[in-house]
Amino acid sequence: MCGLCGIVDFDRRPAREAVDGWLDDLAHRGPNGRGVFSDENACLGHLRLAILDLSDAGLQPMQDRELQLLHNGEIYNYLELRDELRAKGHRFSTGTDSEVILAAYREWGKRCVERFNGMWAFVIWDAEQRTLFCSRDRLGIKPFYYRHDGSRFAFASEPWPLRAAGANLGAVRDYVEQGYLDQGEETFFAGILRLPPAHSLAFGPRGLRLWRYWDIEPADSPPVPVEAVRETFLDSVRLQLRSDVPVGTCLSGGIDSSSIAVAVAYHGHEHQRTVTAYFDDPGFDERPFARAVIERTGAEAHWVTFDADDLVADLPKIVEAQGEPFGSTSICAGWYVMRAARSAGLTVMLDGQGGDEILGGYRASFGYRLSDLLREGRLSEASRELRAFASTHGPRWAAVALATPHVPERVRLAARSRLRGSATLVGPALGDASTASHGNGSLFPDRLRRQLQLLLTRRGLPELLRYEDRNSMAHSLEARVPLLDHRLVQLAFSLPGGELIRGGETKSVLRRALSDLLPPTVAGRRDKLGFVTPEARFLHGALGDLAADVFASQPFRERGFVDARAATHRLRRHRSGDLRAGMELWRALNLELWAQRFLDG
Repeated sequence: MCGLCGIVDFDRRPAREAVDGWLDDLAHRGPNGRGVFSDENACLGHLRLAILDLSDAGLQPMQDRELQLLHNGEIYNYLELRDELRAKGHRFSTGTDSEVILAAYREWGKRCVERFNGMWAFVIWDAEQRTLFCSRDRLGIKPFYYRHDGSRFAFASEPWPLRAAGANLGAVRDYVEQGYLDQGEETFFAGILRLPPAHSLAFGPRGLRLWRYWDIEPADSPPVPVEAVRETFLDSVRLQLRSDVPVGTCLSGGIDSSSIAVAVAYHGHEHQRTVTAYFDDPGFDERPFARAVIERTGAEAHWVTFDADDLVADLPKIVEAQGEPFGSTSICAGWYVMRAARSAGLTVMLDGQGGDEILGGYRASFGYRLSDLLREGRLSEASRELRAFASTHGPRWAAVALATPHVPERVRLAARSRLRGSATLVGPALGDASTASHGNGSLFPDRLRRQLQLLLTRRGLPELLRYEDRNSMAHSLEARVPLLDHRLVQLAFSLPGGELIRGGETKSVLRRALSDLLPPTVAGRRDKLGFVTPEARFLHGALGDLAADVFASQPFRERGFVDARAATHRLRRHRSGDLRAGMELWRALNLELWAQRFLDG
């Protein structure tokens, strides 16, 4: 995990001062080393968080004759690749995965990324060919942002150092009205794009070219899905435990993080340390489930909590760390977890992002599974599943799940924004701008997997991975996500829907695959939380006081992103008990705090 930035310019020598300034902005991403390479057309900067081979041999930019490498992330199968490349005549002088990337690029060219198992964003500058090659991992775990202006290409691990032209009003409106974030190439900063997951990029005197190198495609299911999932998941955790610094686990008490914790114990990882966020509120407290995992694994537990006063005090640091608006205060819980992890002496954290998207973990996924059963004429099975789901989640959620797949998305979104009050908050400065797109061109025949692919690529996971990266890097930590090993993702999408959702139970195949490792109270959980926060209660306290002040301020009114009168009225009704506001008030507040920090200078 590191930070990278740079400029390639074919009209004039790139300014070293600009890259040095960006490195200052990104200093939290790499406390263990700083380096810059500069020539007539390129200036490349790197900040190192040392994970493998802690010696100075791992410093970057890393040179191999005419090639210069900047790398952020980890290639988990670097040991196997190094052996393969040695057999082909390559020599290695470090214990880093970065050196393996350079050798792989020499051996296999731009297609080397197809051989990597990991998370990465890296660039290779070829001084002889005057070309820059950039690549981002298959699921977009590691970030890569860029600005392209004719003969000039600038890039960085976070978007805000590259900012120049104000806000992207389409992204702002989608956020205020629908809560959408990170759903495509565009960012909240006008003119700054993100390299899409599973894409590579080349920039040279002839211009810019992007291409996709991997995609999720339909495949045959393995003969015994439970065994295949168990084997692949445990191997993913095994690979992601490779580290020369301490590794811990983010533990919420849910299925995903608990599965990782028990898998770490299965591999005999000594002295596992976990970090859990909790609240003294029965509706938000997952300590009983986390404790069951801790007792099962013998892990050393670390606990963290915060209240509205703590949140208001720390919000400036959290807003700056995220760099773009974020969805709710639950993301702040992740920031506190990572801070506690760093205080506990950890440098790498395993986290459970991705399980809901690949294994149908959200309640809404049930509706798509039910729709597939009805379409296939399996009425008895559909009836049994509906009864099982309703018995756990109640008839209201069963009705919502049943209807959701059959309502056009545009209609559903319009109704949602009105019901949740966010439509009234859209300010006059936003007009009809939007970056939203509908559908994802999925090749899967069933509705469940088409929906999961949408969540994986556009609607949910991209923003969660951004939060993960920013919260961890704010504290100079590397976050790893074993459930997003591309082998496990491809395997999950090959499984029949009945393996994912069975008997009204989500993630059924994972529960069965790890039934001997998970505590029964966790394996049998039907509710879902996951580092959630009592946001509505916070808005009755110090957070609501801050929101009231912000909504009444002149800059908020004049900016026009949010209708100030509507926001003030809705907040007042929430605090008086006339209605229970959702995340829409947080978005209005967060947007203004972001604008003050990143747009107003």
